[in-house]
Amino acid sequence: MLSRKKSKMSEQVKEERTEYRRKGIPLYTDWKEPEIKDPAIVQDKTAWHGCNQIAFKLLGCIEALRDLEPTMKTLSKLNQPSDDKRIVKQLASPLYVLSSGVYDMFNELESNARNYSLIDSSQHKEIICRKKKFCSGVPIDKNSDLRVVRDKIDAHIDKVAVRQPEEYWGKVNLPYFLELIGHSVEQILYLLSLNVYGWTRESSHPDILSLMTVDGNLVDYYMQDRKPKAILNVTLVKSPKYGVLNEIRRFVILYNEVASKCEGV
Repeated sequence: MLSRKKSKMSEQVKEERTEYRRKGIPLYTDWKEPEIKDPAIVQDKTAWHGCNQIAFKLLGCIEALRDLEPTMKTLSKLNQPSDDKRIVKQLASPLYVLSSGVYDMFNELESNARNYSLIDSSQHKEIICRKKKFCSGVPIDKNSDLRVVRDKIDAHIDKVAVRQPEEYWGKVNLPYFLELIGHSVEQILYLLSLNVYGWTRESSHPDILSLMTVDGNLVDYYMQDRKPKAILNVTLVKSPKYGVLNEIRRFVILYNEVASKCEGV
């Protein structure tokens, strides 16, 4: 029964493809607010996924922000969030993932520049410059405070950290962690501005691939043997970048609530 239904639907797509060839490629609009795929929750099928390397790395950073959010919410409810180091240390692992993710984005754009032809020479120079600035402002090597906290007392409890706890707990510093988060978010916002991201979302049919390689233009391809055979339609949509930006905005509001309670931030 299922095979007959699929065959019938495939025939319908072929008929529509023939009709589109006669009339030209239809153009549609869809201006609803884009939603980014979150594997931890149930979402509508129209949630966007990345479909190239730089988009995957960007969404890895967004995953890290999502993991930071529960701890930041807890800290925002405290009058003196810096004083509860047991909660503050829980920032270390997702913050390390966030910082590493930003490095990965810079490395991807710098080393594979040919894959992202829309980056001009001036942008490429700025990417290199910003990467150097980020390296100096956000150290994540094995001797850095963030890495030590993450490795010794957050990701797991190291034996030496039990014998000599003061050496490691002294590195649990909320204002410093907030500074690293701020640097990371700043660079993500810059990198988000580049026209290098590829996106996709589920279509209405298994033989149709919905793909966005030009920001804001979603193209539906009719597929055979995993190869595009025809363009069925083009839809003008609100870029998934706005969905990413909305998540960053929500996080920044939470960040500011915590930072406002910390001296020196």
